[in-house]
Amino acid sequence: MGVDRVLFLLVAFATHGAVGYALVATFAGVDPRLGALLAVAPDVDLLFDPAWGPAFVHRGFTHAPTFLLACTGVAYAVRRRRTDALAVALALGSHLAVDALSPMGLPLLLSPGDLPSPGLHVHGPALTVLLWTLAGALLVRHNSERITSLRGARE
Repeated sequence: MGVDRVLFLLVAFATHGAVGYALVATFAGVDPRLGALLAVAPDVDLLFDPAWGPAFVHRGFTHAPTFLLACTGVAYAVRRRRTDALAVALALGSHLAVDALSPMGLPLLLSPGDLPSPGLHVHGPALTVLLWTLAGALLVRHNSERITSLRGARE
């Protein structure tokens, strides 16, 4: 694997992690590091051997909406806390939402590209900066609300 590919993957992982972190911190009320970790989780499929079949290629079953629903359901069944299930849905869902916009698209069930895509280069420089800016704006808003509520509690 060339240096260009490694750098591309690192930026893509960091972007997915930042978006998942910001969404979970802002809306789920659980440790946002869980959001960063779960937002990168669908790319575990990069470690699979494509010889295992079409479900195991990049953007195979780990990028399918059914995978998102199954993981969210399991999180709720195991933890019995809506906030945990929401964190899973937001983090995994953010990854799928970003990748759904790319030229490769997403699978409906198993095979990549089953669902239509607008073909945007979401991991290119412009959209990466946009995603980081939006994640940062969410965190700034979330933290300013926390600071305001802490000040109000002291008064």
